[in-house]
Amino acid sequence: MSARGQLLDGHRISGGGSARLYLDGEEFLNFSGCNYLALNDRPELREAANVALNDGSLFTRYLAPAYGGIDAAFDEVEQEVAKLYGTESAIYFASGYLIGFAALAGLRDLFDVVVLDEQAHWCMVDAAKINGAEMFRFANCDEESLEQVLSEHCRNKRPLIATDGAYATSGQLPPLDAYAELAVRYDGQIFVDESHSAGGVGATGRGAVEHFGLGERAHVGTTLSKGFCGLGAVFVGSGDQVEKAYGAPAMRGSNPGSPIGARVSAAALRLVRENPEMCARLRENADYLRSGLRALGLEIIETPAPFVSFTIGDFDFMRSIQQALFDDRIYVLHSNYIAAGPGGTLRLSVFRDHTHADIDRVVARISELLKK
Repeated sequence: MSARGQLLDGHRISGGGSARLYLDGEEFLNFSGCNYLALNDRPELREAANVALNDGSLFTRYLAPAYGGIDAAFDEVEQEVAKLYGTESAIYFASGYLIGFAALAGLRDLFDVVVLDEQAHWCMVDAAKINGAEMFRFANCDEESLEQVLSEHCRNKRPLIATDGAYATSGQLPPLDAYAELAVRYDGQIFVDESHSAGGVGATGRGAVEHFGLGERAHVGTTLSKGFCGLGAVFVGSGDQVEKAYGAPAMRGSNPGSPIGARVSAAALRLVRENPEMCARLRENADYLRSGLRALGLEIIETPAPFVSFTIGDFDFMRSIQQALFDDRIYVLHSNYIAAGPGGTLRLSVFRDHTHADIDRVVARISELLKK
């Protein structure tokens, strides 16, 4: 297999998607993907999809909300998001890639310059460039680097400090409490893309902003296709901020999404809001996996994120571990995503429906492979 090849090349994926994955009809213990709360097969979500189909909902809505009119499915998911996050309003859209565009439009009156973590998702970078915003970068999760950028470039300009809530490769959370102090000092705001922290971080799964207990200067957007196992993405805020987001060119010029997906997402959000123990179970599983891997002598960062990454040896060594696990019908990801490094990293997702026996199995097998 070439360096660019993947273990799943040529395999047909079906069912599962959380603790279990089916490849060519065969069951694998799965530690890859992002459906952290394992809601995929919940009857509430299937029922929401069936109701939408039986009510005659369209597969896709072609008119953007900016042109007027109300779609009950989109209205429902926006209400559920606002309830979960305790905000006045929310905007739902088809893709997480649009999060940055919605945020910059919705918050435009509150900032003069965008200050981005160097590893922030490229949706924020692209949005800042396309919107013509003045932009500066600071070192990943480094409040001293951020302070230096602010002192050099934001003495008379209000910054929007933009960061991921949990970084998709490492799981690291930025020091948002320190960022909040700097935001106050420089009359700035914070925007957090919670795509990999929503559902798994914070007492009720609202993400890193909830985890750090940040106030009104912190603003949030997130995809629904990861922790919440839904479809599309959202930006939450005041009614005025959401109205401005609706008017963004990217919102007006893109398909608003699937009403069926919106119904399913609304059901998922309601389920999470009404059952916070789901988030607690996910966090407990993640802590259990981190503890097991640390006992092997691996360097595992401290984070409440629902995934664990580690790098050991070179590309070929990590690929050999992935292959050996795969041969035992355990699938983990050898990732080359943002900040993974030249050799990549082994990234293990944790799901709410993993059992301790599942986690013990993968830890024991990794232990055996590290001793060879």
